[in-house]
Amino acid sequence: MKVKFKYGIKSYSGTLDDMVFANFEDRNVVIGRMLPADREATPQNEIIASNSRIISTFYKSLSAAYKQDLTEYAKKMFNLKAYSNRVAGSGYSVFNKIIWAANDDTGNPLDISSLSADDIVAGTYPQIDTIKAAVENGYIPMVGGYEEFNNPLV
Repeated sequence: MKVKFKYGIKSYSGTLDDMVFANFEDRNVVIGRMLPADREATPQNEIIASNSRIISTFYKSLSAAYKQDLTEYAKKMFNLKAYSNRVAGSGYSVFNKIIWAANDDTGNPLDISSLSADDIVAGTYPQIDTIKAAVENGYIPMVGGYEEFNNPLV
């Protein structure tokens, strides 16, 4: 259902009362739907939630320089033509993309459930050790000057 708001409110994303709202700013529309009656989490929901918590904890242990590279890379990535119709993401969203792509890599998979801040120091994750390495492994798209993003995870 298409939603209209009063009092000059143009959009809203989130949950309010028993409705979930999604804002699609590029199309100037907000879509609302009722929350599902059976709100029980499935086993797949639990796996995704667990992996998301692990990624979040892992992200907090990264070096400030690596996070800065992620932020700068994200600006360039979301200016690519392939991403022109998407909502621009953050460094954290790019990091999630890297982790999930590395998890799906058949040649050198990275197991999300075993990600550990302690393993960073040991150099266990060479495929994502730098943004440059992640680009060269095909986890994220190539942008101009990607070679400059070579700060390590720690």
